[in-house]
Amino acid sequence: MTRTLLASLLILAGCFEGSDDKSGGGNAGPMPTLSGDGGGGSASADSDEDDDGYTLEEEEAAGTNPDYGYSHPYEGGYNVGFCDTPPVPTGPTGLASITQSGETYEWPSLAMGDVPYNFSLPDQFGEEVDLYSFCGQHVMVVISAGWCGPCRGFATEVQNIQEEYEDKGFQIIEIITQDDYGNPPDQAFLENWASDYGFDGVPVLGAPQPTSYDHPTFWFDADGYIPSVYHLNAKLEVVSADESVHDPSNWL
Repeated sequence: MTRTLLASLLILAGCFEGSDDKSGGGNAGPMPTLSGDGGGGSASADSDEDDDGYTLEEEEAAGTNPDYGYSHPYEGGYNVGFCDTPPVPTGPTGLASITQSGETYEWPSLAMGDVPYNFSLPDQFGEEVDLYSFCGQHVMVVISAGWCGPCRGFATEVQNIQEEYEDKGFQIIEIITQDDYGNPPDQAFLENWASDYGFDGVPVLGAPQPTSYDHPTFWFDADGYIPSVYHLNAKLEVVSADESVHDPSNWL
């Protein structure tokens, strides 16, 4: 189930600006420390202890952690988690490469044991979704594109996998790099992808056009072929790096 990543993604230059606005320092910034008193004490129902835009009452109703900035409800009803100890990102420490038309391209990719930087990308509901919202869950990250037949083939399996394992602390995140014509996916494309494959509780995130290798499109790709599938444990450490493993049961 592979198809080569478009060469256009591999030759862009410039600077990708990190979207980890909760950490105060671009991609490499640390996660926020836990705030408040653990949801107890004198906090009122309409207080927002972690300043994430959701009140204590709303978070308790949704089962999210009101003291953890990345743990809050999403319109898509995702399997949000939290970590008592925020992850310390290593970023990608591996080096991937591919040769196309006689030219070799290299980029930093996540390797076993790495912890990715947080990223925030829009989903099929137009809401920004953070990777770190799923700390505490096992996360399967899938990189796909509209023009990729094998990616579409795997998309038919995604909902069944999510439903089979979600009660064990599991969340699939699908990131779409391009539409059918090699362009960055727009909102309608994300909506159609989710609808076509019956996604319920699975975020379909749209990746912007990368302008450097410092981008999730490359972090989660160890060989230049898609679909690319990574597994992250509850600490968001990489436990399977682009090995075409679709069954998370080994880690749950």
